[in-house]
Amino acid sequence: AGEGLTGTEQFTQAIAAYNEAVIREPSYFEAWDGLADALNRNGQFEEALAASNRSLEINPDYVQGWINRGQILYNIGYRYEDAAHDMAAADALYTAQLAAFDNAIALAPGNAEAWFNKGYALAGMKRYDEAIAAFDQVRAIDPTYPNLDKNREIAVLLRNKAGQPAATSSRP
Repeated sequence: AGEGLTGTEQFTQAIAAYNEAVIREPSYFEAWDGLADALNRNGQFEEALAASNRSLEINPDYVQGWINRGQILYNIGYRYEDAAHDMAAADALYTAQLAAFDNAIALAPGNAEAWFNKGYALAGMKRYDEAIAAFDQVRAIDPTYPNLDKNREIAVLLRNKAGQPAATSSRP
């Protein structure tokens, strides 16, 4: 029930359904992860992180749990960067986000979603060559992955733009 409600953006109802599920079965790691996802999409990032922690405590090998955790950490990091203008805190969260995606990839090297999120994270960290390599890995796994070509193209453009001042200044 919670998954369908999250998919239709009925987050309050989804959160209630997942809460009921984890009350009934406290070791139901998928429900904890679903709760984390619904809370994250509803902007309740700290609560989402707590639910993610619980899901991964129960099952540290849950690939989707690590992907969702990375997305939650991104949102918290972005809030520190955008609203609080605290880049040190944001960078620490972005690093933790990348580690979450790396954990997912270590568990499931063929998971296109994990690789895509890693590429997106790396591009956000201005590590463009690594981002492009991650997007290329997605293409090898699933050439039809949504938004793959657009995100790879943006990473290439940003890399080239970042490289232009150095190239321009080295000309005689």
